[in-house]
Amino acid sequence: MPQKVVVLGAGAIGSLVGARLHEAGADVRLIGRQDHVDAIRANGLLLKDQGKTRRVRLPATTTLADDADIILLTVKSQDVTRACREIAGVHSNATVLTMQNGVRSDGEAAGILGGDRIVGCVLNLSATYLEPGVVEQNTGALLQVGAPFPESADRVEAVLALLSPIMKTEHVPDIARARWTKLMANLNNAIMAITGLPIGKALRHRGLARLAIATIREGVRTAQAGGYALDQSRRARTFRTMALLPFAISSRLFGPRLAGSFPPDSTYGPSTLQSLRRGSSSELDYLNGEIVTLGERIGRPTPYNAGLLEAGHAVFETHRPLTPEDLLRSFRFGPARQGQ
Repeated sequence: MPQKVVVLGAGAIGSLVGARLHEAGADVRLIGRQDHVDAIRANGLLLKDQGKTRRVRLPATTTLADDADIILLTVKSQDVTRACREIAGVHSNATVLTMQNGVRSDGEAAGILGGDRIVGCVLNLSATYLEPGVVEQNTGALLQVGAPFPESADRVEAVLALLSPIMKTEHVPDIARARWTKLMANLNNAIMAITGLPIGKALRHRGLARLAIATIREGVRTAQAGGYALDQSRRARTFRTMALLPFAISSRLFGPRLAGSFPPDSTYGPSTLQSLRRGSSSELDYLNGEIVTLGERIGRPTPYNAGLLEAGHAVFETHRPLTPEDLLRSFRFGPARQGQ
């Protein structure tokens, strides 16, 4: 009998992964917001997948039952505690796969459900929740899976067997390092949320690209000073090099590459901007806020991440974006600044 899989928090990522699993023959049920569920029940999930569009008809509901073998936890970072309390209330022993940005979700989930049930997953893909019943995959995908606690190691194999047929998936020996590496990339989510610009346009703006470089450098240096290492991936090596070289050289070398595969006319905005547009809460405390909190704990100033965190909070409160010029006035680039 196939394992029963529940996707708790089926937005862009959860709906995409759930649909792929359903197409591969898995027994999957999406759990999401009422309007999304209603649209899927009426017309199926419209999946736009890098130039291909198709409808996937799969079960969707708004409530969690106790019959799951594996729960894909795809809520935003700020909703992990609430979702885990909901899981605890159904008295199951399902494996819970944490699929959030930031570095806290494994610990928060384990504090409620126990470390023996938690498997971590770092998502290296971009997807957009366009409207109820419609999601789009914007890039290729790599899922990194590992046991955040020794007592959950025997649950990893089943997760790898589930995900490997639908997306490129790798087992990583240290999921915490993979999370810290992904966090460095996510520090720039704030720039798009604050300006309202998609990635392809924002990170081709010379001033915003310089701000992005400064923010990542500050994040890497703060993490290293606090005892948190990045992994051995190519992206992590880039981040470490970015932090090691003088700021001017890093800007020249890496600034033009920040937009990645997103062309100038791409409309894709990262998850934080999507949350802002939907009127949802902000995950910035789990991104830039992580660097700010760590910096305060070890006595290291973090002006770039702190500035983006403050501006991001203001934009989420007022829903009035800043122009790139207005945002950049809050920062000064040069060797005198900590993190440069």
